[in-house]
Amino acid sequence: MACNLRARSVLLMLEVVIILQACHSCMGLRQVLSAGQSLSHAGSSTLHNSWPESTRSPDDQSDVSTEDSSAVLKVLRTPLIHRDHPDSPLSKAAYNTSSYSERLAAAVKRSLARRDYFSRRLMSSTFDGGFESHVIPDEAYLQYGTLLTEYTMALSIGTPPQRFFVLIDTGSDLLWLNCKPCNQCISHSFGSPFDPSLSSSYRNTSCTDNFCKVLIDHPRVAGVSCEDSQCKYFVPYGVGADTSRGNVASETLTVTNIDGWSTSIPNVLFGCGRNQSHNSFLGADGILGLGRSPISLPGQLRNIYPEIFSYCLVPFSSSTTNTSTFFFGSPQGFKLHRHLVYTPIVNQTFSPHYYVGLRGISVNGTLLKNIPPDTFHINKTTYAGGVLLDSGGAFTFLNAVAYTAVSQELQKLITLPQVNQTIFPLCFDLANASIHEFPTITFHFIDASGNGTVHFVLAPENYISLYLEPFFYCLTILPGAEFGLSVSIIGNLAQANHQMVFDQVNHQIGWASADCSKL
Repeated sequence: MACNLRARSVLLMLEVVIILQACHSCMGLRQVLSAGQSLSHAGSSTLHNSWPESTRSPDDQSDVSTEDSSAVLKVLRTPLIHRDHPDSPLSKAAYNTSSYSERLAAAVKRSLARRDYFSRRLMSSTFDGGFESHVIPDEAYLQYGTLLTEYTMALSIGTPPQRFFVLIDTGSDLLWLNCKPCNQCISHSFGSPFDPSLSSSYRNTSCTDNFCKVLIDHPRVAGVSCEDSQCKYFVPYGVGADTSRGNVASETLTVTNIDGWSTSIPNVLFGCGRNQSHNSFLGADGILGLGRSPISLPGQLRNIYPEIFSYCLVPFSSSTTNTSTFFFGSPQGFKLHRHLVYTPIVNQTFSPHYYVGLRGISVNGTLLKNIPPDTFHINKTTYAGGVLLDSGGAFTFLNAVAYTAVSQELQKLITLPQVNQTIFPLCFDLANASIHEFPTITFHFIDASGNGTVHFVLAPENYISLYLEPFFYCLTILPGAEFGLSVSIIGNLAQANHQMVFDQVNHQIGWASADCSKL
């Protein structure tokens, strides 16, 4: 016990030293913004019709080593909690459901709303990063919300710390919280709004502050303006009915590691939200944006942790009993770092989203020839198409050509009786079969090294799920939107049991197969 206490004390002392060294003069974000560093990949990657057979894929995990002792302090690990988990504030909201079938049905409706939100948002994007929509919300948006993501995280703000639960969203940039005095705050949130008057480290950002000036002028930062001598923010979500507005401020952020120790980081910019509209945020205290602009938390922490974050999601079936893990820090500190493969982030200068270059899809080891090589290209004039990785939505959506090819191939290989369901277009009766008999689906991506491809393998559990007990299973890959920009989206069900790494330093996304319940 004494050894453990001494080791913990050494870790905490070293962590403080690292923070003091990295935050000297607390100029990290100012340096990032002033330097004008690009967070996007230099130029879109070109897709090809063929590639070498000797391409890379994540290695087998039977010989996975433990974390390097020299890398322990490079990684901060904190729990990532599914919205349906008992510890999540969203599980206590009025719209929470309990049975597995109800959970899946709610998840698909949220995913469909999010899919349509992406298509509408990207269709109305402008080059300065602003977004606007005039589409009237339909019933699905009103009931499930357009931003409601699947995962929450606990963090603390202020001195002394005030604890909150925030939604995690890779599709937006800003960290904001309910904030006193509040004209219109989120109802039924986890706790009281953040109270700046109780914190000795809170500081409003004025219009004369260089931070505000640079944020207003930065091409990758939207929604920051100067009003009444104060730096203000405005963030629209979904179809425009969901918004947050308030003051841009700086505070001390505290995150607790899974091992029990905490890291406090001073002068983090965040939105002190005093006016939130609509119900998409119901049950949470705010949003943690993990997008690609320098105002996102990874961008601000780059002087302490590399501009890299990662997560490993447990399967949907166990997400009410197990928590997932979120990581800040260098991949060298991950247990699976030797097994990671990478694909470049495709340059989309106007978008906070993580676009990737998908070359093709295989089912049961056979490349689908009826998916043309330009199926996933991004139109350089309209910005239509493309593929993005999304942590917020559960289901995967493919454009019409790819979805038709995949579903037809599955129906050819799976000879089980099909079941008609209202929500899902393709379901099977597994009364006399096992899900483990289903084929794998493999997404082939551009290799970040520039040679060949890397493979993202979907086990049956990543693309088909129990819907109605005991035997009805449905495909969790669905058709993309029929309007807007028809972007394809790889959702978090497909990403389960993969350690996903979002590396903005090297403009790439990596992954490795994993048992996420053990990381």
